[in-house]
Amino acid sequence: MGSMRSPTRSAWAEPLRAELAALEARSLRRSVLTPDSGQDAQVEIAGRRYVHFTSNNYLGLATDPRVKAAAQESIERYGASVTASRLLAGSTPQHDDLERRLAALNGHDACLLFSAGYLANLGVMSALVGPGCEVFSDALNHASIIDGCRLARAQVRVYPHGDTAALASLLAASDAARKIVVSETVFSMDGDIAPLPELVEIAGRYEAALVLDEAHAVGVFGPGGEGMLAHFGLDAPQTIVVGTLSKAIGSVGGFVAAERDVVEYLLNRARPFIFNTALPPAAIGAAHAALDIVAAEPERRARLRALADDLRARLRALGFDPGPSASPIVPAIVGPAEEALAVEARLRAGGVLAKAVRPPTVPEGTSRIRFNVMATHRDADVAAVSAALGAS
Repeated sequence: MGSMRSPTRSAWAEPLRAELAALEARSLRRSVLTPDSGQDAQVEIAGRRYVHFTSNNYLGLATDPRVKAAAQESIERYGASVTASRLLAGSTPQHDDLERRLAALNGHDACLLFSAGYLANLGVMSALVGPGCEVFSDALNHASIIDGCRLARAQVRVYPHGDTAALASLLAASDAARKIVVSETVFSMDGDIAPLPELVEIAGRYEAALVLDEAHAVGVFGPGGEGMLAHFGLDAPQTIVVGTLSKAIGSVGGFVAAERDVVEYLLNRARPFIFNTALPPAAIGAAHAALDIVAAEPERRARLRALADDLRARLRALGFDPGPSASPIVPAIVGPAEEALAVEARLRAGGVLAKAVRPPTVPEGTSRIRFNVMATHRDADVAAVSAALGAS
């Protein structure tokens, strides 16, 4: 029987321990929570069932039997992994078919798959930004966009959230040879929607490329789940659309859809694509099956909207501020981090799992509970939030 090792406490790690203690004191230290079951509307943790409001599984497709069966079929056909990058033959015909399908869904000529939505944003921003280029970024853009700009060492002009007049002024004052405007379409922490018609018009007026992160819109908005551009009825072939398969589509991976020359350029210049192992066959098979369901079952999107509307109304009735949310992302903005943790604990005691989101993910003083609604939630699941928060 082997002897137990004593915990290691390296001297060089002492500053790290001090920083962790400081985070703990400010109610900002994070930890992993591991459920014992899949990403359903109800989830099991340590033997107790909770109503699950922390998953991006908006349409309930991650655990749909048809999606799981398609993933298993792809494994049987192509194996557990492609074990290489796409440029080194780490591909299958299903990868190529999915790119064509996603390009058509987004009204573009071509598409490129990445192994994560995060990597797609890193790839786009780091590849497209070059000398003489300026990036104009919404103040609440996702960390992956910010990190892509940092990786590219871009000259970034941050405009106030959703402020198209400020954006236009910044563009008018710029003498950059190349300009790139970048924005999420559905913002991940507030659940609000970008002013897309204005963004498309302004980018066109100033001959700027427009990069739109549709991560939280694909599958959820648009007549056929195409995303927010289709929701607004916008024909914007000059846009570059970044999306993910890991939210409403219930799989994993990211993609970039754009005109063919842009996609070919990314294929040759985007390091997170070139040097990364491609998506496994299971993810590709699952995405194909999920897209079939998205097209065939629009009632899932209608159900999702109704449940999110109900939750917003219930939060307001209880005195919580859901902010400008107009999507399945419904925040209850609390304020101080320690208070958000207290509300999270209150919900947990009432059988509801919804996590507190704290700085630096959100600005200081805006810590919140972020509820993510799923189409597979029951009316009673939303009512459980009222019961847990209404309890004294």
